[in-house]
Amino acid sequence: MDAPPETASWSGGATAHSWPSAPGSRSRSDDLLPALEYLAPSGAFVSTDLGIGWNLVPLLAGAEAARTWQVGARLWPQFGRPSRFTPNGIDRLGPRVTTEAFANVQATPWLLLQSGLSWGSARHHDGQLLELGITSGLPVGDDLIAVTLAATAANGAHLRSSYGVGPGESLASGLPEWRPRAGMMDWSVALSGEHKFSERWSVSGQWLNARLVGDAARSPLTSSKSQQTFSLSLWHRF
Repeated sequence: MDAPPETASWSGGATAHSWPSAPGSRSRSDDLLPALEYLAPSGAFVSTDLGIGWNLVPLLAGAEAARTWQVGARLWPQFGRPSRFTPNGIDRLGPRVTTEAFANVQATPWLLLQSGLSWGSARHHDGQLLELGITSGLPVGDDLIAVTLAATAANGAHLRSSYGVGPGESLASGLPEWRPRAGMMDWSVALSGEHKFSERWSVSGQWLNARLVGDAARSPLTSSKSQQTFSLSLWHRF
């Protein structure tokens, strides 16, 4: 997330997106989706990449501080495990909207520290996630490729919903019972960047590889510990 613009900005376009069809799945879902982004000088944003939220720093500390700090909250969807990717006897995990509080700081010109605490995931909306990350950049010509290393921890409710097998599910599916405990869920590396063709046209993309660890990696529902996500977006700024 960049500092809020000096004037309101509208952008639209299309995104080619590929992601795991379910938590721990080897199957993939590929879609071409509309892309939309509204950024306000106040820090409010509506974006298919960022969710719906507000960076409060411009209001609390001014535009100059917003170049260094980002503190606020956003709403973000999680898509769960659709019925067609759910093993027989395992309860379906439907889509949910989570709330995330975030705090990021540009510690040095080349190092961004990121954190996010979210809640509202899991079947009963009692799941919680904590993500910590660091981002730096690699210059490629006139552009910059951002490199992010991150780790995610989850509470038991989230892990049981995404990777657990309850007693009834075990009897119905034939899979061994699995009750994950709170702890580390994954670590990840991501590459992202943007190239501007002109003042109004640009393309952005991201590749992210999350590696499941701990009880999530050992779950009977996990067929691939490597969870890769790709996106490529074409943007027009109005």
